[in-house]
Amino acid sequence: MTANAQLFCTVADLVADTNSAGVDEARMLQAIREASAVLQKEIGWFIPVTATRYFKAPEAAFTLFVPPLLAITAIANETESLTGADYILKPDLGHWPDGPYSRLVADPDSSLLYSWSDLENGVTITGRWGKYEKSKSTAATVADTTQQSSSQTTLKLSSAAVVSLGMVLLIESEQQLVTGWEDPTTNATTLSANIATTDESFSVASGAALNVGEIIRIDFEQMKIKDKKTNSINVIRGWNGTARAAHTSSTAVDVYRTVTVERGVNGTSAAVHANGTAISRYLAPDDIQYLTKQIATLIVNKARSGYQGRTGNEQTGVVFYNDAFPRYEMDRIKKSYLLPGYEL
Repeated sequence: MTANAQLFCTVADLVADTNSAGVDEARMLQAIREASAVLQKEIGWFIPVTATRYFKAPEAAFTLFVPPLLAITAIANETESLTGADYILKPDLGHWPDGPYSRLVADPDSSLLYSWSDLENGVTITGRWGKYEKSKSTAATVADTTQQSSSQTTLKLSSAAVVSLGMVLLIESEQQLVTGWEDPTTNATTLSANIATTDESFSVASGAALNVGEIIRIDFEQMKIKDKKTNSINVIRGWNGTARAAHTSSTAVDVYRTVTVERGVNGTSAAVHANGTAISRYLAPDDIQYLTKQIATLIVNKARSGYQGRTGNEQTGVVFYNDAFPRYEMDRIKKSYLLPGYEL
């Protein structure tokens, strides 16, 4: 299987909760990886994994129990290749919205399937596995020189406004994990006035060249665009731990639109994607995303405290970070995703 990319929230999700300046995206991504790994082991997959699996049913079994199954692309019972007319996925509509099936029932009207094979590895199923499958458009498209090749570890976007580190993208049938930022596209526009160190709004020559949510670079300082109106933009200064500085009129404004990616993750295959190809992203359920953010934030805060579990002093007040794993909430949410039969 290709690289596992079960990340259940993104850096942008964490930032949206805190609106923090001076964000260190790389450190936040690592915390998200750690938090997601815990939840994957505890609860399961919430981004679909493409794989072929093999099963053996009890003798003369009419029903085959399987791990959480989202969709079937190919299935065989011993030497017989089956179609959707030969079996019924249960429960009807899945266990929850955008959720999985856990058993296959032989269709009484099938002329090929009378019972599931009781031979070792007698049933072969290729499909998408996991407990949830939901994606939505990012409104961005592939925007490289001509295409993204199958071996390329970067992806240039028409707009990076809604793409974030930790995001699992879906481009045609390939999943790609966003892991970092490449050098920015230079001179997207220029400043039309000086910027003081304390300014959080300023004017550029062309606001149309920038998108809300994108990261820009002026000299050596990175900023994140919060809003814009015509040629005026409002930003979070000192992004990614860069230092605030004064900048002079006519200085180039660079914009980050190329990301580094892990290709063909979660069992998919790297492929060529032409310019203009639509890019979607996968979403985890709201409660799983919330729990991931909670654990990741605790991990980051504990690291900032030097792993002492507290920050501050008697004069300013002490904040305690007692546990990076909120066991009560994990157990409560885990119960919501328990399935009969097999588990991941």
